[in-house]
Amino acid sequence: MKRIILGLLVFCLLAEVVCAFSYTGSQGLLTLPTANMRRNGSGSIGLNYAENDISGALAATFLENLELGIAAGSRDPVYGFFKWRLSEETLDRPAFAVGASGSSFYAVLSKNLLPNGLKAHIGMGSGEYKGVFGGISYVVNPVSISPRKLPVPIVTLLLELKDNSREQEGSFVLNFGGRLQLNDYFSVDIGLLDMKTLAIGAYLTTAF
Repeated sequence: MKRIILGLLVFCLLAEVVCAFSYTGSQGLLTLPTANMRRNGSGSIGLNYAENDISGALAATFLENLELGIAAGSRDPVYGFFKWRLSEETLDRPAFAVGASGSSFYAVLSKNLLPNGLKAHIGMGSGEYKGVFGGISYVVNPVSISPRKLPVPIVTLLLELKDNSREQEGSFVLNFGGRLQLNDYFSVDIGLLDMKTLAIGAYLTTAF
């Protein structure tokens, strides 16, 4: 396990990659952040593929409700990011977090709509998160079921809408996909960016 983590870290720091997909890993949507946080004292390494490009990110939660990380891309070779959750979700109010990715800043709210795993996320920001963005996540099976000893992952459906006016004036992009949580440490994302471009991500999380 330690060799795998070290190898992925070296790749993230040295490879010439593009951050077309998400650095947020299993705590975000496909390309957008949420107010969800990783466990305190945990780290995550992610690799993503989209449009013949690969991106990588390394993140860790050193303090309660504060996440720090670095990512690499061909447009922004190495950049830092952070997320700070200012309030946790309650029955009456959503979780609220602020953060930054490189020179892009955002604020986002996340709230369970139904007790069956349907959750809404809405935020606004600058740069990569220019304007208002939003999405929903739905946990299809909150418990991993393994009939006949075959592993069945926890499946979460992801849908997001983001402003793409940085690339094309007056344009909004709809992204859709799913997250497969194979166990407590490993998850895989598969999605369609702008409903046409295949994107795949893999994330490894471990305690330290």
